[in-house]
Amino acid sequence: MLETLCQWSIRRGGVNHKMHITKRFAKRFTKRIESSYDSSTAHTDIGRKTVASTMKDVARLAQVSLATVSAVLSGSTYVSPELTSRVKKAVAALGYSPNSVASSLKKGATKIIGLVVPDITNPFFTELVHSVQKRARELGYAVLLCDSERDIEQERSYLKMLRAHLATGTIICPAGPDASYKDLPNEVGIMPIVSVDHIIRADDYDSVVLDNVAASRMVMQHIISLGHTRVAIIAGQQHLVPGRDRLAGFVEALRGAGLDVIPEFVRHGAFNESDAFDCSQALLALPERPSAIFAANNQMLIGVMRAISESGLSCPYDISVAAIDDFPWAAAFSPALTTVRQPVDAMADAAFNLLLERINGTDAAPRHLVFPPEMVIRQSCVAPAAPSGLAARRAPARRTRKPANAHLADA
Repeated sequence: MLETLCQWSIRRGGVNHKMHITKRFAKRFTKRIESSYDSSTAHTDIGRKTVASTMKDVARLAQVSLATVSAVLSGSTYVSPELTSRVKKAVAALGYSPNSVASSLKKGATKIIGLVVPDITNPFFTELVHSVQKRARELGYAVLLCDSERDIEQERSYLKMLRAHLATGTIICPAGPDASYKDLPNEVGIMPIVSVDHIIRADDYDSVVLDNVAASRMVMQHIISLGHTRVAIIAGQQHLVPGRDRLAGFVEALRGAGLDVIPEFVRHGAFNESDAFDCSQALLALPERPSAIFAANNQMLIGVMRAISESGLSCPYDISVAAIDDFPWAAAFSPALTTVRQPVDAMADAAFNLLLERINGTDAAPRHLVFPPEMVIRQSCVAPAAPSGLAARRAPARRTRKPANAHLADA
C-alpha cells in the first residue's frame, strides 16, 4: 500500500514533484489507514489514541490547497474535474468524513431549530410537533424537541441550552404569562424566537395564535342555539392569555344572547384532565346543575366526560359538552365530541416561515398572526331536556362549519 501511495503521489505531482508527499508522510498515513480503521467514524487507532483524518490531511494527500478541498466538499465553487478527482480519491483513501457540526459552529449557527412545548401529551402540541418537524425536514433542518411540562424554570433552562448549542432559532409554546419573559432577550441573546399559542413580549418576538375569543364565542353560540340557558365553563388559568380570552368569549356570547353569567357556573383550573374532573364534579353536585358544560381545551374535556360518567349521568341527554381543540379520536367517543379545531398545519408553517425570516436577517417589526377557528359539530351537544322530562333528540351526524372569512390576519 505504501508503494501505491508513493506512485500515485509522484505520478500526479509530475517531474517537478511540486507539493509531493514524502515517503515519511506516506508511511504515517499508511500506518493510520491500515491500523484498525473504522469506516463508519472515519477515525483510526494509533496505539492507544484515536485520530481523525482532517481536511489538511486530505489537502496534503491530494496535493491541493485547503480552499480546493473545501470547495469540492461543499460544492460552493467550480473545481476542475482533475482536482475534484484527486480530492475524492484522497477522501476515500483516508476515510475522511466532513464534520458539518464543526463547520456550523465556526459560522456560529447550525441547521437545528429548537421547539419547546409545555405538554407533549396534549394532542394539540403533539400535532404541532409533527407539523413543525415535517416543515423542517422539507427545508433541511433538524428539530430539537423540549417538553417543559409547564415548568417555567425548566423552560428557561431549555432555552439557555438551545442558545449554548447554537440553535439557529426556536419556536416556543410558552408555559407562563408574559411577565415571566421580561428577561428573555438577555437569556437567549440574538437567537430568533417565535411564540405559538400566545403572545409574549409583543414588541420583541413574532407570534402565531388562534383567535381564542372567537373560538369560545363560536362554541357558545352553538350551545345557545340549541336552547341552553344554563351553561357552565371550566376555564383555563387566568394568568395565561388563552385562559382569559376563552373566558371572555364565553361571557361575550352569553351577554350577546341576553343571558346572565351565573357565578357558580364559572370554574377555573389548569389546562388538564384532573382539574377539569374536580370542577365538573362540583358543578354536577349543585342543586340546580348546568345543562351544558364548555371545557376550555381538549384535555379538560376528557375530565368533564369522566365526571359525567362517574356521576351516573348521560352525555348528551343529561349534560351537553363541547370544547376548544379538536383531536384525532374525538369522533371515536360515544357520543362523538363537539369541538373547535385549530388549523395546526397552517399555524406551524406560519411559525416556521416567521422564524426563517428572522434567521435570514430580517429586522422588520414583530408580526402577530391570528388564525380563525373551525367549528366541528358532532353528537355531544343536543337540545336540553324538555320540561316534561322527555329526552332530547340526538343531534345529526358530524358537520364541519368554517367561518365565513377563514383567512390569515395580522393582529
